[in-house]
Formats: sequence, structure tokens, C-alpha cells
Amino acid sequence: MKMKACIPLLLAVGLAAACASSPKAQMAKREKDPQYQYEKAVVCMNAGLTDYAIPYLNQALALDPKHQLSLNLLGLAHMIKGDFPAAITALEKCVAIAPAFSDAHNNLATALQENGLAERAEAEYRKAFALDENYNASFNLAKIEFQKNKPEAALEFIAKSLRKNPKSLLAYNLQGLILESLNRLDEAVASYETALKLVPRELNVEFNLAIVYTKKEDFAKARDMLLSIQKRLGERKTPQAGDAELRQRVEETLKRIEGR
Repeated sequence: MKMKACIPLLLAVGLAAACASSPKAQMAKREKDPQYQYEKAVVCMNAGLTDYAIPYLNQALALDPKHQLSLNLLGLAHMIKGDFPAAITALEKCVAIAPAFSDAHNNLATALQENGLAERAEAEYRKAFALDENYNASFNLAKIEFQKNKPEAALEFIAKSLRKNPKSLLAYNLQGLILESLNRLDEAVASYETALKLVPRELNVEFNLAIVYTKKEDFAKARDMLLSIQKRLGERKTPQAGDAELRQRVEETLKRIEGR
């Protein structure tokens, strides 16, 4: 009887030991999962901790050299750090493994462009767009066509980008610039105003809108907008990149308005 009484006790002790070791075993298993390492890197990237993300991505790729999400994110991490050759290496591996991964083609194109390889960059943007009309690729192709002085082609690409992502401030701003270059000023105003509905009081878009009002010879409205931008620039406790250039452009435009 005593022996039988001991059996349930031994089973209970064994179960408790198994339960105690299970979390450790599970954690050890997760650490060997490249997806888990990738997810840790994503958390770091979202927090702006790029230097912490890279070791997790390298660990993911040590576990699985063909982990395409990790290769893509590693490319982005290197771009953030300004190491474009390293970004190109990672992203070239990614698209070789996953040729239908349109975001990776778009990211590779950006890295190539930043590294001064414009023709190769455009080819990659076109690959990304051809795969699924990637809206980032169509936006970038719109910029390229606009820089080539092909505004009509640029408008076609920006329209496609906005169909896929109708809440893109950057796309509406670029559309406004293209329409302005075609002297379609009322349409440009509408595009800038849509951008400002998405992100109110965005100073660069407001400046572009003020410029259109000067072209429409609505100088009072343009002046009021420029003075508002100037005031808010002066009130910023922490200056942002581009503030000095924008402030100078505002001052020059105000002088032109006053001296007309």
C-alpha cells in the first residue's frame, strides 16, 4: 500500500519537473528560430535601435541564410546607417532568393540610387512595379520621370501610387509639384490641400501651396501662409533637418511679394 501511495507522488514530482523545464526548453527552441530573431529585430527597428537590430538579423541569417525577410530588413538597416554597399549586398541576395518580393526590389533600387547607380536603380523600380504595382516603386518612378522633365509620365505613375496608397502625404505633395509644373494651378492647390488634410500644418507642403498662390497672384493669401510658416519655424524648440533652408526660401519669397 505504501508503495502504491508513492506512485502518484512520484508522478506529480516528475510532472512538476517537466513543467519547470518546459519554458526553458521552449525558449531554447525559439532562439534557434530565424523568424523569432527577425521579430526581435523588427521590435528594435520600430524603436529606432538599428544597431541592436543588426545582430538579431545576422543571427537569423546564420540560422537560415535564405530568410528573405531578414535579408530585406538587414538591407534597410544598412541604408539607415548610410552603408549603401552593404545594403545592396543584402538586398541583392534577397531578390535572388525571392524574385517576386516587390518591396525588396524597391529597397534595392533605393540603395542603388543612393550609391549613384541611377540606371540600375530605375530598372529595379520597374521590376518592383511590374510585380504588383508596388506603390513605393510607382512613387519613385514618378520622381524619376519628373526629374527627366516628363511630367505627364510622372503624373501617370503618381496616380497609380495613390490608387494603391491614398493616404500618402508624399505622393500628394509630389502630384502638386508636377501639376504646378504643368501650370495646372487649381489642381495643384487641390493636391496640396489633400496632403494637408492628411498631415495638417506640414510646413513644406504649406510652403509649396503658398508658392502656387503667388503664381495665381493671390498675394495676400500667400503672404499670410508664409508669415505663419516663418512664425512656427521660429517657435520650434528643436530645429529639424531642412528648417534653415525652408526659412531662407520663405524669406526670399516674402521679399519678392513685397517688391513686386
